[in-house]
Amino acid sequence: MQPAHDADATREAEWLRLTARGDRAAFERLFRAYEHRLYRFSLGLVRDQQLAEEITGDVMLDVWRGAPRFRGDAKASTWIFGIAHHKCIDALRRRRPEHVELQTLQTVRDATAGPEELAVEESFRRALGDAMLELTPEHRAVLELTFINGCSQAETAAIVACPVNTVKTRVFYAKQQLRRILDRRGVRREMP
Repeated sequence: MQPAHDADATREAEWLRLTARGDRAAFERLFRAYEHRLYRFSLGLVRDQQLAEEITGDVMLDVWRGAPRFRGDAKASTWIFGIAHHKCIDALRRRRPEHVELQTLQTVRDATAGPEELAVEESFRRALGDAMLELTPEHRAVLELTFINGCSQAETAAIVACPVNTVKTRVFYAKQQLRRILDRRGVRREMP
């Protein structure tokens, strides 16, 4: 029996192959599978809701047009998030990102948490979101891909077009920088 993520990857690769042949139903399934994930990833990098929506649409349009060029050397998700990463970096070069509360990125809350725990969590999310703004786009990208989107280091490396060791280094330094920023602001909480 295949693990769930392997089955998802196989199914998504098939949808991409069918999309390359012009199958609109397969593209719609692919679009539904990626729309929210791409939006969250884009929003995490560009910090502008309207721009993140625009990038998400542009990425999926590129997927529709570029599906015949997908060779299958990497997972479909790696290829799609690679397109998104490039579009986000291009957008950041064109304009300065706006502040977006981290709560917009992660709306899932622990149902068992009490009001005090929720308030502390909300405060930490805000502080973390503000601290993330001080990181370079490269550092934000690896943290977003790794910790929010659940990409492996190899997938992240393929998406941001750098060696795996560079991803490891960026994650390490980004986490160190976040800790320093949060410590400087008096925010205490353990990060992953």
